[in-house]
Amino acid sequence: MKAYLCEKWMHYSELELRDDVAPPVLSAGQVRIAVHYATAGFGQTLVIAGKYQRKPPLPFVPGTEISGVILEVASDVTGFSPGDRVAAALDWGGYAEQAVASASTTWHVPDVVSLATAASVPLTYGTSYAALHWRGRLQAGDALLVYGAAGGVGLPAVELGRLAGARVIAVAGSDARVQIALDRGAHAGIVHGSGQLSQQVRDLNGWKNVDVVFDPVGGALFDEALRCLKPEGRILVVGFASGEIPKIPANILLVKNAEIIGFNFGLYIGWGLTDEREVYRQRLKDMMDTLFGHVAAGELKPESSKPFPLHRLADAFDAVIARTVVGRALIQVAPEAY
Repeated sequence: MKAYLCEKWMHYSELELRDDVAPPVLSAGQVRIAVHYATAGFGQTLVIAGKYQRKPPLPFVPGTEISGVILEVASDVTGFSPGDRVAAALDWGGYAEQAVASASTTWHVPDVVSLATAASVPLTYGTSYAALHWRGRLQAGDALLVYGAAGGVGLPAVELGRLAGARVIAVAGSDARVQIALDRGAHAGIVHGSGQLSQQVRDLNGWKNVDVVFDPVGGALFDEALRCLKPEGRILVVGFASGEIPKIPANILLVKNAEIIGFNFGLYIGWGLTDEREVYRQRLKDMMDTLFGHVAAGELKPESSKPFPLHRLADAFDAVIARTVVGRALIQVAPEAY
């Protein structure tokens, strides 16, 4: 099959598309999927470079979020059949014509939702939803500050925050990207670097600080988040797209009675120190049913780039790094049948 095979840790631009890669072996508890679409995000560049906290065994095919059609199911798997349209979160293997996924992290796609749209739901919307609701305890009426608000997980956080009844303040790197977040439901927006962020947040929020900060960026913006936070507020640490891991001043947490909440979606899908995906299987299914229900109803509108063909994977990553992509970069592996 055609696939990108990562045989050593490297820059993503060094990956080569091959047509002689053996299809993955189907094991117990798994389904085989003909991949139609995959996504490309910042995290995958770290995986390919060997800089992510979880390293697949070499050699491996990168790619962790896909949609497609089931080709085969293991004998112990129920609830799936060949021909089913599905989306899945993978350990790895998405940048290929075929992938195998655990049935625990594979979900049916409603007929009214295209596979192109479905590809960015499992990890992209799953991350934002679980962070905000499972860990952040977001409530209607809360003020929510979202960093990277036009990015892969930031834009879903904007949509999901608005859907939950929160007042959403979006922070992004340019006027154009702030406008994208406003168009998707943010109540107000700020271009970071345009002034003292904490003062701008209070100006836009009735002279009040915020209840929850969704932070996939880190670095200096994290320090600003502490200044923006109400007493008993929560900062969700989702990632470090800035490349800088912040140091947390415990004295400020004490004074503000604040919480810094780490969030690693990988825990729920089997990427933790131990594989606990079965523990969270029903919880994940309930969440995915909710998310796909909102997508089917038009209440969530997953955003991705114009599809990059598989052979242009490096171009997709370039667009992610340059922040010219709204939402996720979408990779088209095969044409959608229906």
